Amino acid sequence: MYDIHEAIDRIRIIDGHEHLDMHGIRKKNKVDFFGLLHYLDSDLISAGMEREVLSRSSPISDEEKAEQFVSFWNKTKNTTYARMLKISVSDLYGMDDWSVHGILQLNEKVKAATNDDQWYTKVLKEKSGIDMVFTLVQNMNVDFSLFRPIMFLDYSFKLRTRKDIQPVEKQSGVSIHTFQHYLDAIDAIITKFAEGGMVATKLGHAYWRTLKTAKPTFFEAEQCFNRLLSSFLEEPMSQPESVVLQDYLIHHVIQCSIKNELPIQIHTGHHETSVSSSGNMITNSKVTDLLPLLAEYQDANFVLLHCGFPYHQEYLSILKNYSNAYADFTWIYILSPTIAKQLMHQMIEMVPQNKIFGFGGDYNFIEGTYAHQKLARKLVSDVLVEKVQHHMLTENEAVEFAQRIFRDNLIDFYKLKV
Repeated sequence: MYDIHEAIDRIRIIDGHEHLDMHGIRKKNKVDFFGLLHYLDSDLISAGMEREVLSRSSPISDEEKAEQFVSFWNKTKNTTYARMLKISVSDLYGMDDWSVHGILQLNEKVKAATNDDQWYTKVLKEKSGIDMVFTLVQNMNVDFSLFRPIMFLDYSFKLRTRKDIQPVEKQSGVSIHTFQHYLDAIDAIITKFAEGGMVATKLGHAYWRTLKTAKPTFFEAEQCFNRLLSSFLEEPMSQPESVVLQDYLIHHVIQCSIKNELPIQIHTGHHETSVSSSGNMITNSKVTDLLPLLAEYQDANFVLLHCGFPYHQEYLSILKNYSNAYADFTWIYILSPTIAKQLMHQMIEMVPQNKIFGFGGDYNFIEGTYAHQKLARKLVSDVLVEKVQHHMLTENEAVEFAQRIFRDNLIDFYKLKV
């Protein structure tokens, strides 16, 4: 007989999606408490707080920031984002005083943790029970004892000015004078990073354009690229003008990923308010807009992030029918625990269990990852207990399912050596 909650608490997680800087960067940036807000910042903005007022570039003092924070904390402390912050600072810093004085004291504790060279190991490995973390980068400068890089590739196809070509040229070492040169450069970058230990590519374009992707010809895309290449005045192309080129390059990134046997992670669904550059046009993120790509690239492996929320019912149907589409619960537990539980119930009933990846913290600071995994373990445990109680799973099957989605599936799918 298992205690399902205890069994799931013992699983060593493979964390499939984060935005974590390496510790050296955090230390260099002198991250303090106000650098730990991340998702809560979106709720604070939604509640009426001025954007960037708590950022590192804000001209106001720490005390003024604390006053601003407390004012808006009292308006947002009901949300799961707020709950995650509360859990993380309570468990990791012993903090339960949400006054201005309490925030300032906490701020000093966070600064001390930022300077602790063992903080990442303590929080991720020891406190969170995480053995490996995938983090979004644009280089390979990660600590491979704990992290694996995922390459964020929007910069390779979000081309509006001639200068936008330069990062690809520099990173690839390819001199770009033609459209074919540019395609070769992207190929070279992806191959180089795959050989260096990258585990997947990532497309996040739903934040700034639609997921709909047409099938332009080489000639059509080349014409657009040549206009860009000859634009010495740096006058930007509009989105409608550049979409043909973007679409062609999205196909090219997918093809290069296939060639290098790399899965493709794609953002679907909800946008984070604090970083969205599209005015939170949620209709850009419809998972059904990916159907033409799923149908065309049967030899690709697409990881559809965030369960497609709020298009999660269509998402379930896609996952059930397409062998090259995989479910990923990154972010969804903290968006809405209620929806996450509902989705997990439905996933168990509808989707083969080898196609479900159960956790990605999706945070840009490790304290958030800690709180998120704690919530994820509890919610999955609760769902599995209900499934056992209703005789849909045995206890052994329930624990096996959790072991798969939190660890084994990711090891198999991403071909990890742990």
